[in-house]
Amino acid sequence: MAESTTVKVPRDGTIVLKDNGASNSYTVAYENGNVSFGREKAERIVIRDRGVIVGSRKGDDPVLTVTFDVHMRMFTTSAGSDLTLCDFLDGTGNASGFTKVSAAHEEWNITIEFTVEDGSTDQQVTFSPCICTWEFSEGSPDTISVTAEVMGAYAATGPS
Repeated sequence: MAESTTVKVPRDGTIVLKDNGASNSYTVAYENGNVSFGREKAERIVIRDRGVIVGSRKGDDPVLTVTFDVHMRMFTTSAGSDLTLCDFLDGTGNASGFTKVSAAHEEWNITIEFTVEDGSTDQQVTFSPCICTWEFSEGSPDTISVTAEVMGAYAATGPS
């Protein structure tokens, strides 16, 4: 299939947070549409012969980051089975019984899926496991800024 000729805009994107096995998920709403991430490569170890570059080797893998902003609605709730963004990011409130994605990390961690819709040829990027932090900022409207450190895989899928 040829590359899409449809330019993507924030209306096309969706962010979904998932726990281990995706048995519990949270679709992020009231967001600014400003997801940001980069595809860094492993550290480069430069090989030199008397100061002249003759090659390179791969070094340590980078810790990728994913960021996005959301209009603040609630910090936490224990009502029924309701979830809030902050509870899902922290594994607290009604998310406290969920299972983190990777037991290899002490911190609560989740999977983040970012989908860009394009008819039947949706593009999806999955980051997992992610350790998330967030910051609150008062304004018009109040905002929660999320930063996720990706401690593992980055996977992208698209049409075949």
